Amino acid sequence: MFHLFINCEDGATDKIHSSMSFSGKQCILPLCLFAVLLFLVPCNNASCEDMSDAEIRKELEELKSKIKELDSLKERVRELEEKLSAKGKVSARETAKKELIEEETGKEKAEKRRLVTISSPYLGKISIGGGLSGGYFAGNNEGRGGEKDNFVLTNLLIDITSEIKNGMFGVNVGLGGVTTPSVFDSPKDTLPDFRLEYAAINLKPIKSLPGISFRGGLLQPNSGYESTYTFNNRNITVGALASQQPYNAVGAGVEYDFSKDFRIWSSIFKHRLEKDEFETEFEDEHGGVFTKNVQDSYSWEAGMCDNIGGVGLSLYHYHLTGLRHLTGISAEYTINNVYVALNLDYWRWSDEVASHFDGRSSIGAALYLAPSFGNFSLPLRLEYIHQGKSEIYLSSEDAEDIYAATFTPTYNFTDNILIRTEGSYVHAEDGFSDHNGKPKDDKFLFSTELVFKF
Repeated sequence: MFHLFINCEDGATDKIHSSMSFSGKQCILPLCLFAVLLFLVPCNNASCEDMSDAEIRKELEELKSKIKELDSLKERVRELEEKLSAKGKVSARETAKKELIEEETGKEKAEKRRLVTISSPYLGKISIGGGLSGGYFAGNNEGRGGEKDNFVLTNLLIDITSEIKNGMFGVNVGLGGVTTPSVFDSPKDTLPDFRLEYAAINLKPIKSLPGISFRGGLLQPNSGYESTYTFNNRNITVGALASQQPYNAVGAGVEYDFSKDFRIWSSIFKHRLEKDEFETEFEDEHGGVFTKNVQDSYSWEAGMCDNIGGVGLSLYHYHLTGLRHLTGISAEYTINNVYVALNLDYWRWSDEVASHFDGRSSIGAALYLAPSFGNFSLPLRLEYIHQGKSEIYLSSEDAEDIYAATFTPTYNFTDNILIRTEGSYVHAEDGFSDHNGKPKDDKFLFSTELVFKF
């Protein structure tokens, strides 16, 4: 119901009262007018406009990311299910006793692979490794009683290493035999003597100084470059320079590791494993032949090693009381696919025996080059020794200078199985003899060898 009042300005103040009623179809027109007015009123842009392109892209990327996460979770579930299934096929007993050990990184020299580990309630994990090697050797000027050619089992070594979980106590034992052929000597024995090669007890008793350790037993000296167990070397034969480096002996030693690369050591020994290597013959003042053996005399060594700019350095001194003394240094470096090493040794007779020789000392160097191409490697060793008339390396006064070259092409079937062949040549004036004992200046040696490293 609406009331309409009209005021007239013609002087008469007449009140016109009109009463008008709207109902049914009469209401449609006002409502439509009201709706049109509301539509024309400006609206808030944020609430009335559609989403912007940036907001659409953002939400789309979020959804894609969630889909990727879901796919990744599905893949992880599949991998875990496969692992669980594979573990179910292996007995728990075998898993506890056997574990493949990866090759030690870092240094190529004397690398070892562990065949198996056994859990021990007393020593923790016991690792077993080592090597087996053998082959054919043939040479000339082998001397009286020497072999022109022979099949030889050069190495059979089982290495057992263990330490308790906190690292304070451990053992290292080597069982087997070794025939160490050198460029000077063709192997005479087909089979080596099987025995205890080394056995060391290792202690780290000071918790506040974890870098210090002690060892005792039948020990492997730190002095020298090449390994007595030749399956760890790049060449089949031991070089001329390394042929006079020290061998295993009974004793005790201490070592301090300042860091992973820098360490120093010192050891004292008494009884040595090989008698012949510590015995020498010379004439006394009356012209008689005199033999001096120092197998059971005291000897000691001291040295240090470090890595500087990628070059591995080792400095050592071995003092064999009553006979001779060795001071040496070695350096090794790898350039791309080429391994390079240099070894320098200086030997000097002790005062007790120096008067029996016309020369008192010798000095020598060995250069090692080993380029590798995939499974192939071509180790080359070049050596020069000036022993003068000291007879430290060869018992001939005329053999003042010794030259040697060794080439060993090698093929690796796997990381631990390889075959290699080698040719070596040594020149030293009257340094060798034929089977009749006649002096000779040159010696050739050909060999081939199959190696299996545990």
